[in-house]
Amino acid sequence: MTGQTERTRRWRRLGVFLLLLVLGLVAVFITHDVSTALTKSDQDYAERILRETGHDGLVRSAHPAAFDEQVETILAVQDAVLSIAPEGKGIPFDRPRELSDLYKARAGLCFDRSRAMEKILSHLGFEVRHAAVYSTKDTGSPLKSLLTPKTPSHAVTEVKTERGWLVMDSNRRWIALTPEGKPVDLKTLQEIDVSAQAWDPKVAKPAGRIFRAPFTYVLGLYSRHGRFYPPYSPVPDVDWGQLHYNVGG
Repeated sequence: MTGQTERTRRWRRLGVFLLLLVLGLVAVFITHDVSTALTKSDQDYAERILRETGHDGLVRSAHPAAFDEQVETILAVQDAVLSIAPEGKGIPFDRPRELSDLYKARAGLCFDRSRAMEKILSHLGFEVRHAAVYSTKDTGSPLKSLLTPKTPSHAVTEVKTERGWLVMDSNRRWIALTPEGKPVDLKTLQEIDVSAQAWDPKVAKPAGRIFRAPFTYVLGLYSRHGRFYPPYSPVPDVDWGQLHYNVGG
């Protein structure tokens, strides 16, 4: 009887331990969730950036319903961010990197600019999702690329248009729009020869190098190292609300 009681106590202790472990993991994940909510500061700086880069008409206009107008707005937001932050210098780790920070720095890399584009597009009524892109050219494996430090990578945005999701680059004036007016998402981009693909005349630059070779991507992942957003610890920066797109399209 005594032995049975001791086993029961051990199972209870194990159950408590597992419960605490699960609660601890949940707490870690919650504190590392990257918020995509628009703050008052985001709204103010979105309008300031648009005005200062010659796109003040967007501040006064409603969210465009027609596809062609949506494309023009997307191109304008891309131009605004690249114009306000032309220098290719990233905001340092362990520091805020929202619209006000990019505006003051007048510089940024892909992960800073894509965040800025997403905030401004959200302010204008668009649905957006963030994507971390990793080359698989050298590893031959999506998993190896995700786990290998210094794998060539990029951060871009997918923005939802009236005709579907559209890839929007964060370092150059390029969007994935065909001459027929068809938006191309990352999944489709993986399946085509990007170098041979013709793009809409409104697209000023060719696609980036990372898209011209095999690549993988994760929607909702902002960093693997965890030092872009608070609490700045070695847990990946993720927006958990976007992860379902990786399995649901």
